[in-house]
Amino acid sequence: MPDALQVSHSIALSRGIQLTETGAHIDRDVSLEAWGAALQTCQSLANASLWALGDLLLHAHSHPEWGETYTQFLSLTGKSYSSLTKATYLAKTYPVEARIEGVSWSHHAEAASLPEPERRALLLRARDEGWTREQVRDHRTGADTRAVVTHQTCPSCGHQW
Repeated sequence: MPDALQVSHSIALSRGIQLTETGAHIDRDVSLEAWGAALQTCQSLANASLWALGDLLLHAHSHPEWGETYTQFLSLTGKSYSSLTKATYLAKTYPVEARIEGVSWSHHAEAASLPEPERRALLLRARDEGWTREQVRDHRTGADTRAVVTHQTCPSCGHQW
């Protein structure tokens, strides 16, 4: 393996906050605004890194001549075979131009089994309505339509609402 892969890097998440391989180094006097910006940047990087992992693996599939060296590089990720397979599947299912900004990689994973254009419509709705990944799953499986409606009854007059 090239020595360059062993070099530790840090990324500025915001003023006073550095992301390293082992976590965030936060200056003692960091402002709330800088903290909030770092939190948002960190989440964006986490989401982007899952996409990038899949994109890189998908790209490697077009280079069979890389052979054993490719396999050795995979071990550097520390990810399970299942995780690497899922990342590759999602990158293939959603080419870069088909990915919906504003919803996470996990949102995309929940919608992946749907055919187009249903999957795109679901993700756009999730983005526009601020759904969680679990809400995307509920809408995909129809669980959201099985919600039990409960009524309250007034003990004095019996009126229900």
